[in-house]
Amino acid sequence: MKWFVVGVAILAGVFAAWLLLAPPVEQELPLVWGPILGAIADDSVYVSWRSDSPLEGELRYSEADAYDSTRKWEKSIPVISPAGAGEVRLEGLDPGTTYRYQLMTRDGRRVYTSRIGGVTTPTPGLDSFSFLVYGDTRTFPERHRMVIEAMAKNDPKARFVVNTGDLVETPLDSRFKTFFSVIDDFACDHPYLAVIGNHEKNSPRYYNYLSLPKGGGKDDEEWWSMDYGTVHLIGLDSNVTSRSNGVILMREQIAWLKGDLQAAKERGARFIFVFFHHPLFSSDEEYKPGDLALRQLWHPIFLEYGVTAVFSGHCHNYERLIEEGINYIVTGGGGAPVYDLSPDRVDGSQTGLAALHYVRVTISGDRAEIEMIPVGKVEGNSVTPLSLEPFDTLTVPAIQTAPVPTGG
Repeated sequence: MKWFVVGVAILAGVFAAWLLLAPPVEQELPLVWGPILGAIADDSVYVSWRSDSPLEGELRYSEADAYDSTRKWEKSIPVISPAGAGEVRLEGLDPGTTYRYQLMTRDGRRVYTSRIGGVTTPTPGLDSFSFLVYGDTRTFPERHRMVIEAMAKNDPKARFVVNTGDLVETPLDSRFKTFFSVIDDFACDHPYLAVIGNHEKNSPRYYNYLSLPKGGGKDDEEWWSMDYGTVHLIGLDSNVTSRSNGVILMREQIAWLKGDLQAAKERGARFIFVFFHHPLFSSDEEYKPGDLALRQLWHPIFLEYGVTAVFSGHCHNYERLIEEGINYIVTGGGGAPVYDLSPDRVDGSQTGLAALHYVRVTISGDRAEIEMIPVGKVEGNSVTPLSLEPFDTLTVPAIQTAPVPTGG
């Protein structure tokens, strides 16, 4: 009996030692979605996620070269967030550097980890890269997934994505869950930006779930701006006039817009791209000739400051127009029902197509190339994949150094 007790004690000691020395058991972190990337700068990037339970752990990260060679994390920041949407900002990053990152929590010897994401920070003078634009991703998630998968296949090296609004059919939590399930993998490695559409209904969920650049309006994210290399991007809210305090909001937004454009010109931005939901010009069968009220307010400002191009959605098709030298691009082929363009096009219409699609913008030194990439032709309830070869290409020059407008 004595030897039996001693034997059990020895085995227990060996087992305890094994527990201390054995590697922790790693399991998948149960997130509703994420982690995904949001607003990015030369030295920082936002990482966000959604969890049904409180999350206490860390976001660990490393330069990609170091992690890929050692499989070890160099740095981490603590993460403590309640159930729901969570967000952290990785700061102090080196410009022009690729990083890996991962969310992690512990429960005893169990370690729960998210998938590993990657991101490359820009440098202030970066003038060779691409980004993607699309919109109106509501209604048919399987069609939206088709567009996202085309982006991943055709443009894996794109630096970020901008959605021109109407992310969801209605801002129910279930609709947002479906939306994020579609973009999840791609947005883990590509910062995902958006402007608000009418179908978001100014819902708090839109602001809580996306990590957007700062600007003004609700949560300082209703309208926003961001520099990426030699490019300046501006996101606006074209829905404000439909609200009870719309006149006040529009005055505030216009004042901010003019100040932001002037500051961008003073910093020497080579390209300025503007994004909002409702197009100022359109040949859509139901929406032509575009939003006349917004046109009177915003087109003169874009003209005064020499904006490179303006991207909108709302109309579920592709159209490129030119008005007084300003390029207007409607890109609403992200998954919503596709609508035909009128055979009687508005003045300035250059080309158009009713199809699922996205737009690729490639910056190459002193020029930008804007290409429409067709993804699928919709006929009734069926979708036929298209070639992913550009349907339309526009090349625009960089902004020339000129006196900055004053007054107004």
